[in-house]
Amino acid sequence: MIRKIIAFVVVYIVLFTHPFPTHGYQEQNIPVLMYHHLADNINNNTVISPTNFDKQMRALKEEGYHAISVQELHDYLTSQIKLPEKPVLITFDDGYLSNYEKAYPILKKYDMHAEIFVIASRIVDTSKGIAYPHEIAKMNWEQLKEMQDYITIQSHTWDSHYKLPSKFGRMNGAIYGPSYLNGQLESQEQYEARVRDDFIHSRNIIKEKLGYEPIAISYPYGIQSAATIKLAQEAGFKMGFVIQNKNVQQGDGLFTLSRIIVNGNDTGADFIHKINTME
Repeated sequence: MIRKIIAFVVVYIVLFTHPFPTHGYQEQNIPVLMYHHLADNINNNTVISPTNFDKQMRALKEEGYHAISVQELHDYLTSQIKLPEKPVLITFDDGYLSNYEKAYPILKKYDMHAEIFVIASRIVDTSKGIAYPHEIAKMNWEQLKEMQDYITIQSHTWDSHYKLPSKFGRMNGAIYGPSYLNGQLESQEQYEARVRDDFIHSRNIIKEKLGYEPIAISYPYGIQSAATIKLAQEAGFKMGFVIQNKNVQQGDGLFTLSRIIVNGNDTGADFIHKINTME
């Protein structure tokens, strides 16, 4: 009898105090990395050289990080799925041609998924010859289609990546609140109509060109307000991203999710240390 009791206690300890490995089942701290443009021999908070980007992606791979999608992050935060160990979300803003020419081959090399938040009005329609010669070159829709094996496209607005004078007398993001247009302050209704239309148009054009609707928006400059969030929800977005340099966790607001500014000067080791020690 005593042996049976001892055996039962041992089994209980093994099964319940030392459970089987639960891959990805614990609550995660998820770094969401923010990149922009890639250019040779330039490294700062908005530009990274292809050489250093390669080193950072290799470091992620060697450290055991798994690149997830915006959809997977959404499903995790809404308790619909579990994530793999050491998840990371890699994002780019604006839609620069360098993302296609330089970042995409490196992402494929290391089998890393990424999301690009595009200013949809700036994506070149080659059939119509539309271009913006005074800006850093952006991609075209054919290139975005080609990258769909490793990259999903999200919204960075249709055409609201600029600042306007606000009713408080300072420049603010165009989607933040009522602003002065042509010397006249918008009403709340005019502001909401302008921004709502922009958000909806960005989603519609991406669906028309790529066959799916984006579920996430990154606010230009990371600037948003309660009204901005309401309009994003009304437009059909499920998530919104700001810039707060901290990890995402379950319980965070779906429309104020943090992203981490990546410094192009960081070596692979520095890069991993920052991610591993980020709160």
